[in-house]
Amino acid sequence: MNLLQMSRLALPIFFFGFLTLAHAQTGKTNHPFSWKETADQWYKSPAYSFKYLPTDFTAKGGTAAATTKAATGHGPVCSTACNETTAPGACTETLIAEKLKDVELPGFNLPRGYSGVEYVTFEVQTNGKVNGYQVVKQSVLCPPCIQKAVNLVAELGDWHPAIQDGVTAKSIVVVPVYFKK
Repeated sequence: MNLLQMSRLALPIFFFGFLTLAHAQTGKTNHPFSWKETADQWYKSPAYSFKYLPTDFTAKGGTAAATTKAATGHGPVCSTACNETTAPGACTETLIAEKLKDVELPGFNLPRGYSGVEYVTFEVQTNGKVNGYQVVKQSVLCPPCIQKAVNLVAELGDWHPAIQDGVTAKSIVVVPVYFKK
């Protein structure tokens, strides 16, 4: 077998190996997402953050802007254990920071100029269900990082809804996922 024949055989094997590695890194389920193109810096928060979304009544009444303050309540919570604490927001921030910091993609080099962070945003409904994962589009993209970030955030599962003035409320959440450089 000469060098030309070996190279013809090696190329398909290389691509098959690369695709197998990429599939293995993404896990069993790749969760769908869409792009969020925005100049609003709130969507690039360095830590977990949320905003209350207007209620159906508020939206019909005229104001469509999301609110950030409530007289009493807390933001959406990503675990039952956090929901049962006296500081659910701090518990959620800690849990997210532990799970979504220094994420590795073994055998993959990050693209040159890549920021090392993906911002995943989604809505939490009043029943705790998550709707519509979106990823904030950046100047340098890392497709495997983006999919891994969405998958990790989706693995957090259903959330407990935000509480605004004693009532469950819709909210929008931003979760940054940091990749190890």
